[in-house]
Amino acid sequence: MILLYNFLLILLYKYTIMLFKTSQNQKKIRENLFTICGNPYSLLQKIKNGFYGSPKYLLLKISPKSFEIDFEEYTDLVYCTFELRIKGVAIYFRHKNEEYVIMSRYNQVSFLNNDGILEVQQNNHTIKLKIVDKKGHKKFLRKFIESRKLSMK
Repeated sequence: MILLYNFLLILLYKYTIMLFKTSQNQKKIRENLFTICGNPYSLLQKIKNGFYGSPKYLLLKISPKSFEIDFEEYTDLVYCTFELRIKGVAIYFRHKNEEYVIMSRYNQVSFLNNDGILEVQQNNHTIKLKIVDKKGHKKFLRKFIESRKLSMK
């Protein structure tokens, strides 16, 4: 039964992206994260390949709106970070004392970089970010492409 469930999860999440509130049912979210994005890199792999994570990005907008996340009426700054995993990427952010994660596979993510603004496009989410650390951003994009290549092997 568990194998059938995992198989159906893989089929269901293969072409979808998920936004989760991490304060709800953490065990289920962790299972979904492993299913969609794979295991995290081990410490040895992180040191060997230089996958230390991303710099902080200032989150400007997420569309479509989910979980009543509205940045137009919210005055505090919201930062997000990326976590590179074996099969995908996870984006973590905190909004109104709630933590969220957006997860997707590498083949479902594209970046548009223009005038200090980074737009991350996924199947059904578009995330608009302001680049805070340009040097760290360039290094992260190189590592993202390298990690994507490793996952395609």
